[in-house]
Amino acid sequence: MQADGPGERRSAPEPMTRVPTRRLRIASGEGSPRTGIRLLPDRPPGDVVAQIALAEDLGFEEVWVGDEGTAHDPFAVLAAAAQATSHIRLGVGVTNPYLRHPVITATTMLTIHELSGGRAVLGVGAGGVLSLKPFEVTPERPEATLRRFLETADAKRRGTEPLLPLYVGARGQRLNQLASELADGAFVSGLPPFRYREVIGWARSVRPVEIALYPGVAFGAEGRGHHRADMAWALLDTPPAVRTRLGVDDLELRAAVAALSDGDRAPAEALITDSLQEQLMLVGEPEEVGQRLAALVREHQPDSIGLVVAQPDVEAGIRQAAEALGVMRRLSATA
Repeated sequence: MQADGPGERRSAPEPMTRVPTRRLRIASGEGSPRTGIRLLPDRPPGDVVAQIALAEDLGFEEVWVGDEGTAHDPFAVLAAAAQATSHIRLGVGVTNPYLRHPVITATTMLTIHELSGGRAVLGVGAGGVLSLKPFEVTPERPEATLRRFLETADAKRRGTEPLLPLYVGARGQRLNQLASELADGAFVSGLPPFRYREVIGWARSVRPVEIALYPGVAFGAEGRGHHRADMAWALLDTPPAVRTRLGVDDLELRAAVAALSDGDRAPAEALITDSLQEQLMLVGEPEEVGQRLAALVREHQPDSIGLVVAQPDVEAGIRQAAEALGVMRRLSATA
């Protein structure tokens, strides 16, 4: 069921307790990109729904929930969030075509679209090591598989009003060009900021689809430490030429990921030095991160921009992200 009227929403069940928002709320900006966050559903589902509701209260305009391996199901989380919120866009960022049949995926997301009053966004990519390895699935023929997924999902969504948006999240040239050909947008995330220009260029090469730009962020020393080891997974999905530019040794990386899979974080933490981490994501306090975001907006002109929030205290990370994006909006308004 949808909200009873503008600005009203039904009370959410425990543990989705609404928290008063006493810190900075992101101000709306005429002509500026939408703001958002990306969350992983690796906490209790009710907590993730409460975090999405908090994001809406803080002024975020969209949220993306990852589909990562054996974490909680993002579609179920988004269906619950559709009932606990009234206007924030709800995206899965991103699922893959190997573990879910495209008709089932599109049907599920269209259900969330209807529950939310037309606020759902379906993001899909080829899937990475973290998503597919637990199921012993190898992503074969990713371009053809993703093309078939997009065509099937597009046929399934026709006739819906408003139309369910389709986004592609990818790191390489062919899949981003496919996004430009068949999708409504590209979800640009999980890659070093120095790659944004080429990836966004590919995604705009056939037709000018929307760009959702989502760098990872580490706020302060606590955020640095929390992110460090797990960044090895993203590096393993990075093209070899990019790893070479970053100075990452493939044998050392694979050994670190193997140890990480067995619960030993030490090799990955040693591999991800401060210097390497600063090339892979935004690092600093909210003011500094906001300045970096404003620069990214000026350079790339995305349709939406947000942060991948994975702090130890997710609620604190969401509030810090709101501060950073508030700084971005202020600087963009005065530029």
